[in-house]
Amino acid sequence: MQQPFLLTGSVSGGLYVDGMTSSSQPSRDPRSGSARGVALLEKQAAAARLHAEFLAELAAFDAAGEFVLDNQVTAQAWLRHHARMDSLDARRAVTAARALRDLPHMTAALAEGVISARHVDELAAGHKRLGPQVMLEAEETLLPLAKVAAPADVRAAVMRLEEAVGADESREEKAQRIHESRYLLLSPGFDETVEITGRLPKAEGLLLQKAIRAGSQPNPEPGEQVDPRTAAQRQADALVEIAQTFLATEPGVTSSRLDTTLVVDLPTLRDELQPGDGRTGISAILGTAFTAEELEYLTCTANVAVLLTTTLSPHADRPAHDMPVTVAPGVPLALGRETRLATKAQLKALWVRDGGCIAPGCRNRRVQAHHIRHWSDGGPTDLTNMCLLCSRHHHLLHQGGWQLEPDPGRPGLLRWRPPDGSPPVPATHATDRNPGTSRGLW
Repeated sequence: MQQPFLLTGSVSGGLYVDGMTSSSQPSRDPRSGSARGVALLEKQAAAARLHAEFLAELAAFDAAGEFVLDNQVTAQAWLRHHARMDSLDARRAVTAARALRDLPHMTAALAEGVISARHVDELAAGHKRLGPQVMLEAEETLLPLAKVAAPADVRAAVMRLEEAVGADESREEKAQRIHESRYLLLSPGFDETVEITGRLPKAEGLLLQKAIRAGSQPNPEPGEQVDPRTAAQRQADALVEIAQTFLATEPGVTSSRLDTTLVVDLPTLRDELQPGDGRTGISAILGTAFTAEELEYLTCTANVAVLLTTTLSPHADRPAHDMPVTVAPGVPLALGRETRLATKAQLKALWVRDGGCIAPGCRNRRVQAHHIRHWSDGGPTDLTNMCLLCSRHHHLLHQGGWQLEPDPGRPGLLRWRPPDGSPPVPATHATDRNPGTSRGLW
């Protein structure tokens, strides 16, 4: 008796019937037996092709220095501010873009979608450490691997290549190359954390490892038998203890206490906090919310200095009853035309208000005091006429045609006016770096 054909499934529109497919059934895609799996792989390849276009555009943008047109000093800084990238992602993108200029086969593979952005990151890291010539010669070996292996395997291959190259280098050349590849990045993480990534020469890395291990041995609380912390948590605690120990014993420091500035504005001092402003007592004073434990930690071993501020706007009339602001008795913060350079007291007050360079997206904490209305044009050395800028943005302000002006939408703060007449851009002050701070300081 003839057995009936059995319908057992369908693939890509063709029926699979008793071990046979209809004539319209295409052959099975070797990448996946699932139509949705094939679609995922195709979208992954499309994302890689789009990333190749992004990196090519970024490479040209970086080489032309066009980031300066947006008042940024590097392409990496531009990505952080305008593309809202984390520091590590921005650094990887610029590194990859520069590598693609020298590695045409890798560029083509990414554009074809046969390798991913993470493969490119690993190859670009090798390009940065070993140089374009070495990586260009190694492309014919590394690229086939990248097409069939995971990024971690490519990273291992690049490390082996680095070891092989090191065998042909003199000891001094190798040490210098490794030394120049060192880095440490501390980036803001989620939920008020800091993420740490880095690379150290082996000797320094072992030194750090030894110090962390020495400080991360299990240490149960009195009366307890087991330390509840994981090994990773103990190592994190040990790293913090190393920093605390350094601050307590740094040559030239006469005290082991941290310096803490208590910022108090006049309305708070006068008990003029507005009901319902979402902040009470100490959070209004410090400009951000702290738990009782955090406050105790910050202040129990700290040098606490009080900085008295006002809510005066640099473009508002000073009330007659408010005298010049002082950071301590007898230390004026408004010096008029008496001196050109900012005093230490003024710099301290500016730091509280600005928190670093006020250029949008800039995180540089090495800063200089700048006169908004230039000293040569009669500008006073007053807080209302000064701000903090890093040296590169200070140069751009003087040479690039940008202007600083009061921000009418944010009393007491500033904004940047581009040279091309486009809309002004808000400056980055301490209130922007710390969303818990809602009150203007000047």
